[in-house]
Amino acid sequence: MIELTASGRAAMVAAGLKRLGVGLDDRHYFDLHAVLDIRHSAMWNAEIIGPLVAEDPRRAVTIAEGALMRLECGAACFRRYREHFGWG
Repeated sequence: MIELTASGRAAMVAAGLKRLGVGLDDRHYFDLHAVLDIRHSAMWNAEIIGPLVAEDPRRAVTIAEGALMRLECGAACFRRYREHFGWG
């Protein structure tokens, strides 16, 4: 789930850094991960999650629950950031 959702955040950070005039070398990490994490997610799905579920379809429920828990934890974290920093 981290790999699947990280690319969008990395792309937004990279765009923000670019808008602020940060040089390519200093925003390289975020530019790279905006693309790389999409590939990592596809690989996880094809090479790990897909075969595990194909072997035992009951695993899909637990994997999905774990993914939802990760998303909810991330959402709670970002809600807290907004509260703390007054971002709306």
